[in-house]
Amino acid sequence: MNAGVKFLLILIVSLEISFTLNFWVNVAIIIVSGFYLIYSRLSWQRYALLLLLPILPALGAWTSFTMHSTTENGEQLAAIMITRIIAYIWLGAAFSFTTNMSSFLDTLEQKCYIPTTFIYGLRGALSFMPHIRQEIKTMQQAARMRGIILRSYSPQLLFKAILISLQWAERLSTAMISHGFTENEERTHFLTVHINKRDWLFAFCLLFTLQMIYIFS
Repeated sequence: MNAGVKFLLILIVSLEISFTLNFWVNVAIIIVSGFYLIYSRLSWQRYALLLLLPILPALGAWTSFTMHSTTENGEQLAAIMITRIIAYIWLGAAFSFTTNMSSFLDTLEQKCYIPTTFIYGLRGALSFMPHIRQEIKTMQQAARMRGIILRSYSPQLLFKAILISLQWAERLSTAMISHGFTENEERTHFLTVHINKRDWLFAFCLLFTLQMIYIFS
């Protein structure tokens, strides 16, 4: 499925379950998301994360609604909230764990008409992330050789990382200008994004099925 269509579908579903209280709709979303995540063949660490991550918020929701609820249907509300939490987490994973961000940004630029400057800024940030992590490790090792321990939350480390990021951003801007990038000018694309009709049809079928479950449950 096209990354832009997938994002729109997940956004609509997330907004809908935010304003509805329906246990079976949440369960249906969890099942579909689970099958999609299994089909995507993620690493076992990510599957373990998806199972462990909802535990604490689910326990908090269950305790809050069963022990401190002022209504008689506290357990029912707790079940709805727990399934909603799992649905949110698995929907987010269905996008973030299975989507090629470069393809998603191409779709935003070509089909959603997001400004090119904004898209290139996001591309630069994504490309910098691995280098920033490596730079932070290098700074920690250099500090350790001087007998200084820099944690990931140390202000000195964060300040140095910000300075390095600013230097890289300036170099990226200079490189883009030297290669002919001009803001607000029409650009050609090496890869043109095409959204197939079957992507829209599949998304519509899922939304229609969800509405039927909501109506008849």
